[in-house]
Amino acid sequence: MQNAPANAKKLLKTLIDRENLDAPPGRIDEVAAEIGLHEDEVSPAIEYCKAMRWLEVTKMGGDIKPGWLSVTPAGKAAVKS
Repeated sequence: MQNAPANAKKLLKTLIDRENLDAPPGRIDEVAAEIGLHEDEVSPAIEYCKAMRWLEVTKMGGDIKPGWLSVTPAGKAAVKS
């Protein structure tokens, strides 16, 4: 989808602003819906973030479960640019 880059940055910025740096996929979907992304826009936005290495699968530890996604340092930098 052509809006994936813009939607990805919007989603990433919101996750960072809300301090959801490590989140389960369901929480990311909730945030996406709250910022107005439609169901068919969420997956391409997340995939774009992963391709750009802005989001990655979280390494387990503490309260973090397998399958959660983490904002990377590159993701934080992308939001600032």
